[in-house]
Amino acid sequence: MARVRTEEKRAEIVRIASEAFDELGYDRCSMATISERLGGSKATLYGYFCSKEELLRAVLDCQVKSDFDRILHEFHEDKSLRDGLIKLGIAYHKKRLSSLPVANIRCIVNQPPGSTMGTEFYEKVLRPAFADVANQFEELMDEGRLKRADPWVALMHWKGLNDWDLFERRLIGAIAGPEDVDVEKVATLAADAFLKLYGVDEEKRAGKTRKPN
Repeated sequence: MARVRTEEKRAEIVRIASEAFDELGYDRCSMATISERLGGSKATLYGYFCSKEELLRAVLDCQVKSDFDRILHEFHEDKSLRDGLIKLGIAYHKKRLSSLPVANIRCIVNQPPGSTMGTEFYEKVLRPAFADVANQFEELMDEGRLKRADPWVALMHWKGLNDWDLFERRLIGAIAGPEDVDVEKVATLAADAFLKLYGVDEEKRAGKTRKPN
């Protein structure tokens, strides 16, 4: 009888693989290790993913999408644009500087020459996730809360203002994680600088939108 593949089982495999990659490192973690932790046979694992590389792609896809969903949720919690941008920056740093995203980026960087994993990860996972944030900025421009500009460029400016040299320091082990950084200070400075570039005078905006008596 043919085995029936389910989304629940696939999600379980991705979760277990994510934990294993984080704990052991991609190179040291084998498909056999993952199947043992899964409590099933290699045949079950290979029925969902034909290689460890394909499984890593699924792990990255799942993590980035869930992380950006949470980050955007932080952004929407506040009516104040400045406060929302600060929360967005704090959430961004807490995820970007944590152990699992850093370990995953190291996995991609360490792929052999000729590997397409980096390109595929950027085009299919990372860029679409950033595009979702850019779309949020475009909506704010449509509402008159940000100056009209290219939303993607605005997002990259926001990202650059937040990034500083923190990710490079994290990659080389100069800092151990977001706990070594005053992420609120970084996010606040970034939000204020971003609003100087793209912000609008809220009082003037309110005056323009207020209906005459």
